[in-house]
Amino acid sequence: MNFIGVPSIYPKLVELRKSKTAEFKINKYLRPETKLRYYQVIGALHMMLLERMVLGDSCGLGKSLVSIAAYSFLLERDPELKLLIVCSKSALYQWEEEFEKFTTGITVRVVTNKYKGLDGLKARQLQYEEFKENVMILGYAQVRSEYETIRDSLGPNCMITFDECTAFKGRKTETHMVCKFLAESAKRVYGLSATIIKNGLEEVYCIYDVIVPGLFGRITKFKDTYCQQKLMKLRIGNKDRYIPKIIGYKNLAQFKQTLDPYFLIRRKEEVATELPRLISKKIVLEMLPEQKDLYRKALTGILYEEKTRQEYFEILDLIRNGQTDDRTQKRFAELKEKYDQFSTTEGRKRGKLAALTYCQMISNGPALVNEPGESSKEEEFLRLMKDELVADKVILFTRFKSGIPSLEIICERNNIKYTKITGDQNDKERKEARIQFQTDPECNLIFITTAGSESLNLQAASCLIFYDTPWSYGDLVQTIGRAQRIGSLREHVLILHLANKSTIDMRVINKVSDKKDLSDEILGDTAQGALEFTAHEDKVVDALYDELLKDAEGL
Repeated sequence: MNFIGVPSIYPKLVELRKSKTAEFKINKYLRPETKLRYYQVIGALHMMLLERMVLGDSCGLGKSLVSIAAYSFLLERDPELKLLIVCSKSALYQWEEEFEKFTTGITVRVVTNKYKGLDGLKARQLQYEEFKENVMILGYAQVRSEYETIRDSLGPNCMITFDECTAFKGRKTETHMVCKFLAESAKRVYGLSATIIKNGLEEVYCIYDVIVPGLFGRITKFKDTYCQQKLMKLRIGNKDRYIPKIIGYKNLAQFKQTLDPYFLIRRKEEVATELPRLISKKIVLEMLPEQKDLYRKALTGILYEEKTRQEYFEILDLIRNGQTDDRTQKRFAELKEKYDQFSTTEGRKRGKLAALTYCQMISNGPALVNEPGESSKEEEFLRLMKDELVADKVILFTRFKSGIPSLEIICERNNIKYTKITGDQNDKERKEARIQFQTDPECNLIFITTAGSESLNLQAASCLIFYDTPWSYGDLVQTIGRAQRIGSLREHVLILHLANKSTIDMRVINKVSDKKDLSDEILGDTAQGALEFTAHEDKVVDALYDELLKDAEGL
C-alpha cells in the first residue's frame, strides 16, 4: 500500500487548522464530563478525515485523549472497528485508565503475561484467541514476537495507534519491520509523538515508511533530495571503502511541505496558555578529587581497558576451573574480542565511545563504575532536597539506573520519601509508583530513567532535575513533558541541569542544543525555556572526545 502526494481533503484541513472554536457533537461513548479543547477537536477530526497521519502535538497537550475521541466517533459509525494501541511498557495501564476516565461502553483489554493460570507466551496467546473487546493494548516487545498472531486476532477492520512512534525510527530494526507488517493490513494507522525528529530527518522517513508508506519515495531518493552527504573512507579488512555519510540537510521547506498534509503539530505556547512555564537553570559544580582522578583515567581509556582486562581474566579463571555454561562462554567470547582489539583501529574507536560513557558515569559518581569515593552531584542532590526543594514535587532523571541505588541510600538516611520508575519494575509496580508520586503528599521525589520518560503523566511535579542530560533533544523534550502537562496546577516547572565544570556534562548540553536547531526548523520550538542557556559545539564522537581531553587539562 503506497500513499503518494497530497490528499484531496488537504485544503479543508488547512482551513480547519485555523479554527479557534471547533466543537464536537454529543457522542455516546464519550463521558458527558469529557470536554475537549478546540485544538483537540481539530486533532480528532484530522484522524477521522485521514486514514493515516502522525499527531505531533507537544508533550502534555493530550494526544491520547485526541486519539480516544477520534476512535469513539469512528466506533459510532462502525461498531465492528477494533483499535490496537501499541505503546511503551510503562504506558500500558495509563492508556487503560484514560479509557476508563474519558469513555463509557468501550471495552479494553491490556494483554498481560499472566492469565487464567498461564504465564508468558501461552497466557498472551490465549488472550489473543479470546479477544472480543473493542480495544487491545500491548507493548512494542509483544508486537516484535507475536505480530502475526496479533494481526489475525484483530482482523482487517482495525485502527492502529502507535504511541511514541519513534520506537520504529530505525529502518533496519525488528520493531520497524513488524510495525510496518501490521500497518499494511490495517484500515487506519496513526502515530503519536512530540519528537519525530530526535537526531535527524532520516528518522522521519522511517516513521512515515510505516504510517504513510511512499510519501518520501525510496530511501535513496529521500537522501538525494534532503540530505547533504559526503563520502567517508572506511578501512574494512585490507581494503578502503567509501561510505556516504550524512553531514547536514537541505530543501527543508520542501520537506515540510511534503510532510504537512499527514502531520499535525500544535505547540504548547500556541494553544494551552494554562500550561506551566518552563524555567531552566544550570547548576555548575566541581568534581571532587577522587572523581577527577577517575575521570582522567577514563578519558585516556585506561579505566576501560582495566575493567575489561579484569573481567576477562576473572571469566578465564572460571572456565579453567570448570565453569563452562553457555552464559559464561558467551561473555568470555565478548570480552576476548574487546581484549584482542585494544591495539586495532576499531578497538580504539570503541575505546573512545566507552571512555565517553565512563566519563558521564564518573561525573555522576564513582559508585557507577564500582569505585569508592564521593560525588559532587550526590552532595548537591542532598542539598537541594533538604533546602531549596523541600516543599516541591521533584522528578529526577538519569540515563543510568545503576546510579539510583546510591541516591536511594541518601534518601533513606535523610528520611526523604521517594519512589521510582525504571526498566526493572513490572506493570503493577510502575502504576503504583506513578500514583504514589501523584497523590501521596509525603512522597516528594520520583526517580525515572529512559523507561519512565515516555507516555507518563507526572503533572504533580514542580521541578525536574536532569542528573545527566539526555544525548537526544527528543528525549529531553519527552522527559520535560512528563511534568509540563494539562492538568498541572503549577504556574511554572523548574528545570535543573546538574553539570560538573570542564566535563562531558557541559559538552552534552551544548550537543543537544545543536540537535534542537534542526528540530526547531521543522517543528518549531517544542520545549520553550528548556535550554535557554545553551551554545553550539561540535557533535561528532572524535571532536567531543578531543574537546574533553582539552577540558580535562583544567581539572
